Amino acid sequence: MRVEKIMNTNYRSVNENSSVFDAVKIMNENRLYGLIVKDNEGKDVGLISERSIIKRFIPRNKKPDEVQIKYVMRKPIPKVPSSYDVRDAAAYLSENGLERCAVVDSTGKVVGIITLTDLSRYLSRASIVDVLLSHRTKDYKHLCPKCGVGVLVPVYDQKGEIKVFRCSNPACDYEE
Repeated sequence: MRVEKIMNTNYRSVNENSSVFDAVKIMNENRLYGLIVKDNEGKDVGLISERSIIKRFIPRNKKPDEVQIKYVMRKPIPKVPSSYDVRDAAAYLSENGLERCAVVDSTGKVVGIITLTDLSRYLSRASIVDVLLSHRTKDYKHLCPKCGVGVLVPVYDQKGEIKVFRCSNPACDYEE
């Protein structure tokens, strides 16, 4: 079965310059666990989820209206083609430690979101266990938007709070 048959087309988006508070409000109002993030031109640039907020926002010890989505979202946007087989989408999520990703059409436009929950309805019991267990042991790597080679790693201050995220590539000077 193809992903386009089971994906959720009832997704919402948020601008990358919006605050974490704005994103959480949209998720709560729509009973969603993730949002597509768009830039000012309307281009899909990332994905924000509960997990992103827990891992990349909470350790910053800031107020939700003080941090923009672009500093918390997954980027580049994790995505699979709508023509993907359900098992291939499950493998993609599993290999990348994801609970959800965008689904794109042949032009690269986001047309939906696929989640582990969506996939579990169509996979065998063995496949479900493999996907559910593997995503909990892997960590999504936030690739550096500048060099595309390094991953963003947290830099902590003396209190143990995340001060910035810095690219792991020694040849790159990117920080956010």
